[in-house]
Amino acid sequence: PFDSAKLDRLMDDAGIDVLIASSKHNVGYLLGGYRFFFFDGMDAIGLSRYLPLFVYVKGRPDQALYIANVMEAYERDRGRFWLPNVQTATWGTVDAMQRAVDHIAKLERPPRRIAIEMAFLPADAFRLLAARAANADFVDAQIPLERLRARKSPEELALLKKASDDVIDSMLAVIAGSGPGTTKRQMVEALK
Repeated sequence: PFDSAKLDRLMDDAGIDVLIASSKHNVGYLLGGYRFFFFDGMDAIGLSRYLPLFVYVKGRPDQALYIANVMEAYERDRGRFWLPNVQTATWGTVDAMQRAVDHIAKLERPPRRIAIEMAFLPADAFRLLAARAANADFVDAQIPLERLRARKSPEELALLKKASDDVIDSMLAVIAGSGPGTTKRQMVEALK
């Protein structure tokens, strides 16, 4: 659902061998718009939190891996994911990263540079990754991922136009249905 050749070029330009996406927006983008509904509002699970991970090996989209929560098995079984490697077995940050580390350890060559989303990767998950991939350098994946998402396909542009038009229509409907004395809070609630 994304331009893997472009991602490969961006990773090559930055000297990145493996990319681990951990933000909901980038994981969702790489999965073609998927977001697990259960954790839309809150990520907390007991003493940890939901941590979806998307592991991408440069030049090998066939080795891409989505690491998901146990409850996402239903989505996997329905064929919701484009990639062949989906593990629905985690409940927290450390067990999710352990699966990523195990996947990386099976690669033909150990990666020299691993890109992570530094602003979105919990410290306990990073500590595990750094300990298990001690010979790798870690760089921020933010710029390559931003550049990947920056150029829109015709389908994405059409979707953005529809979403923008729908937002404008919703705003106009709320304004038309509001009269004198309507508070800002009431208008916000109506817009929601």
